[in-house]
Amino acid sequence: MTRGAFFRFRIDSIGDIKCGHPPIPLNARMTLSAPGLTPGTTASYRCDEGYETFGNTQISCSPSGQWAGELPFCGVNIAFRKPANQSTTVRGGSALNANDGEKSTEHDSKKCSETQKEASPWWQVDLLRPYPVKVVRVTTRGCCGHQPLQDLEIRVGNSSTDLQRNPLCAWFPGTIDEGSTKTFTCARSLIGQYVFLQLVGVEGSLSLCEVEVFTTDEFSVDRCAPKNAPAEAQIAAFARTCYEFGVTKGGSFQEARAYCQSHKGDLVHAMNPGQTSFIYAELERRKPTLRTQLVWIGAQKEPGLTSRTWKWVNGELF
Repeated sequence: MTRGAFFRFRIDSIGDIKCGHPPIPLNARMTLSAPGLTPGTTASYRCDEGYETFGNTQISCSPSGQWAGELPFCGVNIAFRKPANQSTTVRGGSALNANDGEKSTEHDSKKCSETQKEASPWWQVDLLRPYPVKVVRVTTRGCCGHQPLQDLEIRVGNSSTDLQRNPLCAWFPGTIDEGSTKTFTCARSLIGQYVFLQLVGVEGSLSLCEVEVFTTDEFSVDRCAPKNAPAEAQIAAFARTCYEFGVTKGGSFQEARAYCQSHKGDLVHAMNPGQTSFIYAELERRKPTLRTQLVWIGAQKEPGLTSRTWKWVNGELF
């Protein structure tokens, strides 16, 4: 009789076990398989538009009332067209070829970066501000018998000159197949402005066709795009701020500002060095499509023939 009572109590207790509400990672949405949060319930995740999914997309409520499984990482590539540098450059293999968005693995048309054969060659990208970095994805060069990557080290940090001062994200002691894409996940998010890739202790040439660096701490272009934005809209994001580049038509300062304000924004103003570098690089790559070489920003000179005072549109001194 006592044993029977204990058995019934255990059934009731198990029936009362529930998991708490599942966590939702940044830039993701979650749906439940059932509303009760009882054991066996699954939580499925989907990253927001413009963010890539890394890791699991589903966790489950265990019999002990705990969620089992790792959360996904929803990140956006922040290395795209940022300033890049490398130890040396040969055969048209500019460092900028490795983060231009072109994932071709053939270098014949100068689509990949390439250093000369040297001791411990390296490649670096400047993200223009510190970001928490979790994932780095590398596309290697294929074709033509180029030396495969081996003993690759990836570091993330704020030193632009001393690579070894930056924390280690990943080390791959083996050889990466030619013409392949490999994803490296840091053991934890590392905060840094610079991402370095280096063949450590190797005498060879470093050639990279694409390097992508992913963070959760940035807007995607899809998040920035206004509703019903035309396909040709020139949208970019930096430092969790959205930018639209009106390069296909001219106009006056007043017309340009009115357009920005109609989209709940303003002409770019009060820029820090990182923003200035970002905007300059974006304009530089759009130069072939610029309708005019004059570009409006949010600064004006104070009225008066002798005035030498300039102010941003928010009232701050230029």
